[in-house]
Amino acid sequence: MATGGENSSDIDVGCATLRSCDPCKKDNTTKDATQFCTECVEFLCDDCKRGHSRFKAGNHSFIFAADVTDVPVVVDMKDIDKCEEHKKKLKFFCKDHSFLCCSTCAFIHRTCKSVEEIAKISDKMKENLKELHDSLVKVGDKERLKIEDCTKTVDTLEGKVTQFQKTIDIIKEETIKLFETAKSRITYEANTILATESERLGERKISSENTLKIISEILPLCLGVINNGTPQQAFIFAKYIEQKLKEIENHDREQRKKHFKMQLSLEFAKETASLISKGPAVVILNDERQNINTNGVVCSFSPSPTVVPDSGKTCLGLKQLKCLNFTVARMDFLPDKRLVVAYADKQL
Repeated sequence: MATGGENSSDIDVGCATLRSCDPCKKDNTTKDATQFCTECVEFLCDDCKRGHSRFKAGNHSFIFAADVTDVPVVVDMKDIDKCEEHKKKLKFFCKDHSFLCCSTCAFIHRTCKSVEEIAKISDKMKENLKELHDSLVKVGDKERLKIEDCTKTVDTLEGKVTQFQKTIDIIKEETIKLFETAKSRITYEANTILATESERLGERKISSENTLKIISEILPLCLGVINNGTPQQAFIFAKYIEQKLKEIENHDREQRKKHFKMQLSLEFAKETASLISKGPAVVILNDERQNINTNGVVCSFSPSPTVVPDSGKTCLGLKQLKCLNFTVARMDFLPDKRLVVAYADKQL
């Protein structure tokens, strides 16, 4: 967020504006500012001005507060430019450890070979920050695709469950009692898998949403630094984004290891007598899981085979399948003489 130096404590007197001392306001006191530091973009009273150059690093330049007409835009870094441990301004960078340092941290890193002032090395960092901004946008787009993938995968699994229910209903017309039992069991198993996968994909989706939320919070601030920030702020924010991108990349790598693609299929017994002897195990639900590509791209489900009894009275013929809007892609017999019907398209 970009803000100006003026606030409600400034008082207009005729055509002149009496500015309040910024350091004094932090101590909940009010003093008129007499000086303005163009380096720090800060209004100072006489007392604070005397210690300003002594205790704050940088090339300070002062003008009279009364001469300030347009206060430069200041980017609110939301304490990103402060040391998390010591709560001090980050003013140094240790190249040995790639670590942003406050004055206390710089003392701790005093034995390192390369500890430099950010003010001296940050002149060209804005271009790098623009590239990091673009990288962050790309990561955000990738997270959106992952969220869409999670939603589509759950929808596909739900569609599979519906498909299995209707497929069982087709067989159930010939052997109502057996297939009614099978329907209940398969539906339970399929819904159990759906619940498990929905929970797993839901966690993945939430993780991507959290990552996207972090990116959404960073991007506006990044643009603020790019457009109006100081070189020091650009350097600090660039290092901050680099770290965030590493964290997101590592987290994404771990997620890809755990992510997989699931396929479900149904298998039916070959003969009615055999079906009766099997009881509730007349239909078995198979789930196959495949790893997602390393680039995160998920392919659509391939046609899944349905096994039906062979040429007896209880067999479903091609006419029956066509009446039910099945597009048969291939038919074949298994070694145990069961008939395999692979359908490529359903309009149930």
